[in-house]
Amino acid sequence: MPPINRKSAMRVRRGRVAKKNNWSPDARDYYALPQSEIQIERTDPGPGYRHVVNVAQLRRFLGILPDWEELAVGLQAISIYRGNPDWLGLSNPGVVVITAWVREMWWQVERSWAQEEAELLELLEVEVVPHGESSLLEVRWTEGQARAFMLMDVLVHELGHHHDRMTSRGAEASRGEPYALEYARRVAGELWPEYVREFGT
Repeated sequence: MPPINRKSAMRVRRGRVAKKNNWSPDARDYYALPQSEIQIERTDPGPGYRHVVNVAQLRRFLGILPDWEELAVGLQAISIYRGNPDWLGLSNPGVVVITAWVREMWWQVERSWAQEEAELLELLEVEVVPHGESSLLEVRWTEGQARAFMLMDVLVHELGHHHDRMTSRGAEASRGEPYALEYARRVAGELWPEYVREFGT
């Protein structure tokens, strides 16, 4: 896996609306039609990837998330999506996505990434060591640590973008990446004791 430098991608263009034989939008297509409740889906992880979060775990996490009722406003779906080498999560209007994890679990990352995430890596007690003779670091995740990272950092970060979009004028998230980063850091600090009670370490 190439070095990881970011956890969210730039906005991507939505896929085409799924059609039935009568050419009307599929009622389950959360990009095409408003949903009566938030859909949660999990796709195939894709070759070389594995999921570290399942639907039941995601629902349990949302149950302990501070301000969930406020965050849920305008949210149509959360997708646990196939793995992607370029990003771990994204937020489109009404839809938040987190991806599958690389199958071998451990990452090689730039020092700058490890420094940005140092507080959370320390909280999760993730082992970080030099990677051979290179300037990279090796982040030695366990499955439980990877799950906590995806839920408490990546998912909350993308929910921060969604909340920004819903509370900003116009359709864009005007406060951008700094808002989502700060939101994820604040929630992680508040949520950690409750997360440990719910999921263990």
